Amino acid sequence: MNRRPDFASLILVSIVALLIWLVAEDYISEDASIQTRLDFTATNANHYVVEPGYTEVTLQLGGSKRSINNMRTLLQNESLSINSPARNGSHTFEDLASLIRDLPEVQETGVSIDSVEPAGFNVDITELVTVDAVVRARMPEGALVQDSVVSPEKASITLPRNEAAKLSENPILEAVVDAGAIQFLEPGVLHTINGSLQLPKEFRDLANVQIEPATARVSFRLVARNRSITLDKVYVQVLVNPDILTSFKVTLPDSLLRAVQVEAGTELAEKLESKDGPGSRVVAVVPLSNLELEQGIESKQVAYFLALDPDGTGEAVTASVDGDAHPEISIRITKIQQPAATPAGP
Repeated sequence: MNRRPDFASLILVSIVALLIWLVAEDYISEDASIQTRLDFTATNANHYVVEPGYTEVTLQLGGSKRSINNMRTLLQNESLSINSPARNGSHTFEDLASLIRDLPEVQETGVSIDSVEPAGFNVDITELVTVDAVVRARMPEGALVQDSVVSPEKASITLPRNEAAKLSENPILEAVVDAGAIQFLEPGVLHTINGSLQLPKEFRDLANVQIEPATARVSFRLVARNRSITLDKVYVQVLVNPDILTSFKVTLPDSLLRAVQVEAGTELAEKLESKDGPGSRVVAVVPLSNLELEQGIESKQVAYFLALDPDGTGEAVTASVDGDAHPEISIRITKIQQPAATPAGP
């Protein structure tokens, strides 16, 4: 005869097992080691910056299994953070274990912080100041505009006090308009686009700079639009009086200029960059006078740069080599010996 299961006994055993497990969670102590990130934050983040802002630490924990699990759950959801004092200069946190024990969220876990590695940590606290700056538009190089208006006309710069001392007495921010943003704009029409606010070039190396707002609206009427391109090589063209070429030979030790920066309209710039067929090209023109040939000069500056189309027509363009619009060209002039005159017959 089969006996019926004693459900009451099974339930009682399950309850006793659960109680034992709960007691073990709360009263059986254990140790654990956990690695986590410890953040250092300024008491007033708008006025101070802390560097480095965090470090990795190893926590040696003690306590019940429940409290250690609570701590693990806490660290999975957020990192621990310690406030730095509101003062300028270096600061050493000498007892990180004590500071972590005092954190309310750690105390709520019930865990014991036995030790921390490293035990202490050094940070640099920098005071920030905010200064007002006037906003000016900066258009792409080569772009000619009229009626330029910027909104807002003023913005704020927040940066370390020692860096602020390097700014000019009346700071300026540039609303930088990207060249690509005006590439297809119609000349003669009023346009409004966004420009990113930046410090002028001479102040770009300042550290921990915050600009508010980050952008400004720039309104302008486009008159002309140029592009800056770099040509790998530009030939030098010497111009001389053809009538005197029978008396002098002109050669160039180096007939090429390298890495020539050219400012040109967008249409011409595209022609100069085109790899398809016989496109436009730029030449550096060096004119020589009869007197210079007779003197046998050894160098002369480029007079101007000329963009030539395949049909022979051309236009002057602005160009330079390492910022020099009139680079010096070496010249070798050789006088051609004329044949002796044949004596007249009797």
